[in-house]
Amino acid sequence: MVTQLEQSNCAFYFIMKDGNTAGYTKLNFAEAQTETYDGESVEIEKLYVLPAFKRQGLGRKLLEFAEETAKQDHAEYLWLGVWSDNDKALAFYHEIGFKQTTTHTFNLGDDPQTDFVMVKKLQK
Repeated sequence: MVTQLEQSNCAFYFIMKDGNTAGYTKLNFAEAQTETYDGESVEIEKLYVLPAFKRQGLGRKLLEFAEETAKQDHAEYLWLGVWSDNDKALAFYHEIGFKQTTTHTFNLGDDPQTDFVMVKKLQK
């Protein structure tokens, strides 16, 4: 079994604040993505900021980093899945230019959950 850290075409990036790890993002490239889109894309599979570091702009910095990384990879789109009940995250992603395109289901244990798939077209 390949762990996430060993998987090819994905990378973890950490953000530091005052010498502490404050959060991270996991980006998936090429066939490591969990969905397929027309054109070249990069998936933000995970984006997490520790509670003590929330409301400090670090999530936005991680997203800006993801966008720049996707552009360097010559991607046309950056995309992610957001739990349909996460109103704060949905509002945030809409605010920075992501648009809902479809949904997909994931299981949390035995409980099926709905994610909104959100896509941002990247400016060249």
